[in-house]
Amino acid sequence: MKAVNLVVPLLAGLALTGCASSASAPLAVQPLALDASTPLHISDVSADAPPNMEVGEAELGLITQKVKAYIQADSPAVMASAGASAYVMKIHMTRFDRGNAFARTMLIGLGQIHIEGNVDIEDAAGKRMAEYRVSKDFALGGIAGGTTTVEDVEDGFAKSVAEIVKGKARPPAVSKPV
Repeated sequence: MKAVNLVVPLLAGLALTGCASSASAPLAVQPLALDASTPLHISDVSADAPPNMEVGEAELGLITQKVKAYIQADSPAVMASAGASAYVMKIHMTRFDRGNAFARTMLIGLGQIHIEGNVDIEDAAGKRMAEYRVSKDFALGGIAGGTTTVEDVEDGFAKSVAEIVKGKARPPAVSKPV
């Protein structure tokens, strides 16, 4: 009976950490406007942060790898090699706060994890074609709060960024014979 009293809250806490890695809807500042015959192709995804932000190149690289993987999984036709019709996705981090696991364990809302960024989609010439704001945070307390890591929230942030292009893949235009 004692084991059940310990295991049930632990399993419930671990199940709740799943919301840290769930996708949230990106906010379109300037939505991507493509006509029906233009397929969307992303040739690269990159991420940067201001020098005073406490996020390393390794973390930025991991986020970009995750975004590419989620785009490839959800919309494989979107990821393409570089070309005249390919766009580049650039993530500009605006907030990266790891929070505090001990504070999250103590009380809901303390020690929150926040990851925010602006995502630009640029054409081959470097002209911004679209801009989105993406935000992911985690504020749950207790066991779930103490066991959730910034990597879990990075995963949710990457899924949220990939949501920008989800459903925008179109087959290439096929010309009809005359």
